[in-house]
Amino acid sequence: MKLYFDKRPFSWDASYPIYDETGQEAYHIVGEPGKKENIISLQNRNGVELGRVKCRKTFWGSWRFSLWYDSQQVAAVEKVNRHGVVRYELRYNRWRLFGNVLAFEYDIYDGTYMVMHAGNEDSAYPGKYVLDTSYSNNEQAALLVALAMEAANSTLPPRK
Repeated sequence: MKLYFDKRPFSWDASYPIYDETGQEAYHIVGEPGKKENIISLQNRNGVELGRVKCRKTFWGSWRFSLWYDSQQVAAVEKVNRHGVVRYELRYNRWRLFGNVLAFEYDIYDGTYMVMHAGNEDSAYPGKYVLDTSYSNNEQAALLVALAMEAANSTLPPRK
């Protein structure tokens, strides 16, 4: 399924919908900056939370994003800056990230199979950002990873 959203760059105090191919709201995203950690909540169209991304600063100063389902951590994304080179480490089911995350043009592979493609535009909806998860049945996990990538590229708010 292709998911479309037009909210970029990511904002921590905003909430916005994500639409499916038919133009109906499929998911709703809510950003919540907090005292100890920042949270991105993924909700279905009825407001039921499906998963969340928690953001914390590590001891070494990099940011780590943990992906949660039902109060269990299932994955982690870390933005690492070593020797002036920024790279993203993704730890979830042997998934690997290829492409340009800053330009929102990247693919996620599980071994040799594509899980998700993230792109800037689609011919059906010009000006929108597209997540194509039709390659796999891990739509919510791929969406949480994409939200973590967007949050990693945003300006992180100071903790209160």
